[in-house]
Amino acid sequence: MRRGTEVNLIDKPEISSVISKYSTLRPVGKNLRGTCPFHAERNPSFFVRPYSQSYICYGCGARGDVIEFVMRMESVNFLEACKRLGIELKPKGKTRQELKKKELIKKFKTWCESYYDDLCSLYRTLQVAKDKAKTIEDVEALADFYHMESLWLYHIEILQGNNEEAKLELYREVIHEN
Repeated sequence: MRRGTEVNLIDKPEISSVISKYSTLRPVGKNLRGTCPFHAERNPSFFVRPYSQSYICYGCGARGDVIEFVMRMESVNFLEACKRLGIELKPKGKTRQELKKKELIKKFKTWCESYYDDLCSLYRTLQVAKDKAKTIEDVEALADFYHMESLWLYHIEILQGNNEEAKLELYREVIHEN
């Protein structure tokens, strides 16, 4: 099977209906038997196993599933065989774009957590400094931070909320300033 693709068994057509276009099949117990379409023979040595959706020829050794049968019978590659059988291939796992998106989301969430922790730390430090301020000089030294306090609280409120768009806008604003 082609790397990076997945074929759902439900999507595959019934193997006996495909093979019966190339060889006459007759029931033999649970299996179907016919002459092998891959080589000339008088006595049937080609078996189709409907329960496992596979085939095997005891004369030439050919074996596989419906996709491999079409690949061999019509001399086509995997993708073309799937196309002829009407099988839609689905990417296996995550695509590069999905992985990149997941990585960016993870980085964004990490940034949100880190920025939140930094803001909380700054806010707590400011509160402690305000409590310790005894003189007008102490208060004046903290003047620049007083102006930032309301902005920090606003950013903390955004980061605590569930509005991802507001968080993303905050991220853009903060990153653009730096």
